[in-house]
Amino acid sequence: MFKSGCRMSRVAILDYFGPKMLVTATKTIVRFLIVLALMLPSTQSFASAFNPVGTWRTKLEAEIRIERCGAQKYCGRVSKAAKPGLTDKRNPDPTMRNRPIEGILLITFSKSNDPSVFEGELYNPLDGKMYEGTARMPNSNTIQLKGCLFYSILCLKENWVKIAP
Repeated sequence: MFKSGCRMSRVAILDYFGPKMLVTATKTIVRFLIVLALMLPSTQSFASAFNPVGTWRTKLEAEIRIERCGAQKYCGRVSKAAKPGLTDKRNPDPTMRNRPIEGILLITFSKSNDPSVFEGELYNPLDGKMYEGTARMPNSNTIQLKGCLFYSILCLKENWVKIAP
């Protein structure tokens, strides 16, 4: 196209490259929008697929039954303690220290601004304290719980595995 020694004005160069660059840029933008449009439905279906209802096994081999307890709220109770006969001995309320671990309300959470994250409270019977927490489901058989102290500065995470619907 360009011969050595041939001088073109800026207008001629812009006229030559301008339309082609515009077409190339337009094609790139259209491809990006198509990919984005294809990804959005799958992202929305994943977010709406958050369904923690079922029985879950914890790291310590306890079993937690999570059920709906409101329109957009979930509650989890201990259905099987890690060891038979465990009591809530570290509960700050002395009148509750002899209650069995089985049946106690362990988690309550509801939808947050992020549709893939639920926020709520988690009770830890190992220390008798309530923690602010979140729950995520990376897949239908795993729930990731995170409990935090001090405005989310100190956090602990634990994954539970689904063992029954």
